Amino acid sequence: MHSISQRILVRLAITTVLTSMVAYGWIYWQAQSTEIAVRQRVLLDQAKLIASYLVLDERGSPALNLPTQIADGYKTATGYHRYAIRDQAGEVLFGSGPATGPLALFDQLTQMAYDYDPDGPGPLHMFGAAVKSSLGGRILFTQVEEDGLDTQYLRAAVNEEFLTDGGWLQVPFLLAWFGVSVLAVRRALAPLKQVSRVAENIDPATADVRLPTANVPQELFPLVSAINRALDRMEQGLMRQREFNANAAHQLRTPLAVLSANIQAMEDKTTAAKLIYDVELMSRMVNQLLLVARLETLSHPANETVDLTAVATDVATNLAPLAIASGKHLEVVNGIGPVFVRANAEALRAALSNLVENALSHTLPATTVSIRLSQEPTVEVVDCGPGVPPDQRNQVFERFWKGDRNGKGAGLGLAIVRHIMTALQGSVSVSDNPNGGAAFTLRFPPNARITAARSAA
Repeated sequence: MHSISQRILVRLAITTVLTSMVAYGWIYWQAQSTEIAVRQRVLLDQAKLIASYLVLDERGSPALNLPTQIADGYKTATGYHRYAIRDQAGEVLFGSGPATGPLALFDQLTQMAYDYDPDGPGPLHMFGAAVKSSLGGRILFTQVEEDGLDTQYLRAAVNEEFLTDGGWLQVPFLLAWFGVSVLAVRRALAPLKQVSRVAENIDPATADVRLPTANVPQELFPLVSAINRALDRMEQGLMRQREFNANAAHQLRTPLAVLSANIQAMEDKTTAAKLIYDVELMSRMVNQLLLVARLETLSHPANETVDLTAVATDVATNLAPLAIASGKHLEVVNGIGPVFVRANAEALRAALSNLVENALSHTLPATTVSIRLSQEPTVEVVDCGPGVPPDQRNQVFERFWKGDRNGKGAGLGLAIVRHIMTALQGSVSVSDNPNGGAAFTLRFPPNARITAARSAA
């Protein structure tokens, strides 16, 4: 996929080359036209000059009193510069030696220019001019001719001088002009790059951010404005969705609490215990929905100094009754002291609680779920359950996905964990426990770690 600047520069380069070719072609055509016009004018002036020296002698016959200096100019060994004076019948009366070309028909003209090839397809090409004059009642024609070799030599000399003195500057000039164009295009597209950077950072947590319109090219201003209006509509939709989720969850909590109280008053304790378990499961789902609604509005997730050891201990203390009730064990493994990170305590506690609850629901009875901390910093939750197959390790973090279709839960716990760690610029992954089971690891970015000295300060 080509960028806009690349397309502009390619088309600009093509346009530059074509424009240069047209310009040089026009210059060449103008030079050729000027050369022909100048040659014709010079030859006609020479013919008129020679015709001006025609006089009548004592007998009334035409005579040519051509000055020696002018006559010597036509006395060349090659005869490539020559003149001739003809009468109306075409007979040569005076000439410089070599025969000139045939006389063209003048009709009503008094002067004309012409050219011809005396040697057919050979290299010689003659240019000539003829003027008609009247002397003593007789019509005379004065012809002057020259070959094109001198013109070619002159043209070659001019071209060589042009290239030597300044023509070679055209190449660096074009390169410099193209370089300036590249800078101009990049500068003109700089606002678009800024818009792209802003757009890249827009997510549900920053849905109120809009694309900047300052310095945006006029041609792209309607597009940026349309995107901002689309973002307005999307933000409104997200707000309505979040409000619905929060309101629905809140509305469900009260009926569930009343239902739980009524069930506990039942005389059939066996049936009541089963119903209470189901109500607690529904309450957990409602709490997860509330947590999702709060997390989606979490715009500044990593603005607190959090001790991972304290969070792990707090989570283990809160979930210890659940572990004991299910005949399982829960421990915090940390022989390295406090581990401070830059994070959000509430969000991190929710993520770790979901991991531990997930581990307690899958580990075997009479086994231990371990919460292990390291200075990297990482937090690892290890169970002794069936583990997670490699082909399902990406799916387990998707919303509403459950490996066991008949299992309890809504499939939100691990999705919430990934959402929180993404907001904290960290990650969550699952691997195999060497002793059997699964190992879920929370990894924080290196810049999130805070030393004990900085934490005390």
